[in-house]
Amino acid sequence: MAKEIHLLKASRPGEYVAFFTVEVPTMEGPAFVYMGCDAYSEFAFNTGVESDESPENIIKHVYLLTEDKEFVRHRDKGFTLVLEKYEELSDRLKGIIKSVNGRLLYDKKFHDRITKPVRESLGKFTKSKRK
Repeated sequence: MAKEIHLLKASRPGEYVAFFTVEVPTMEGPAFVYMGCDAYSEFAFNTGVESDESPENIIKHVYLLTEDKEFVRHRDKGFTLVLEKYEELSDRLKGIIKSVNGRLLYDKKFHDRITKPVRESLGKFTKSKRK
């Protein structure tokens, strides 16, 4: 029986990095926090905040992720960018990450497992701020 992709386990920092957004309500409408999360260390990369989740912003923030000083430390060993959506941007995303030794993987379960610690931590933080 073949091993399912989402059962993969990172063996070093930077091997698998999940990219995602977190929608935050503001008085002026939603804001989208763009983030990456390293599967091995659970280190979170914040690449910025935008007012939308447009294709241009997705592309921009994947590029910013690949240029982050912490990300660059492990980039030469190769990495896999794990996504749960944005399939329509695959060619453009591959163009960014291939030049810096990256591959692209779409796997919702694996993505959820990688991002869960960061999402839970952000949830606890926002709940504590509402009290």
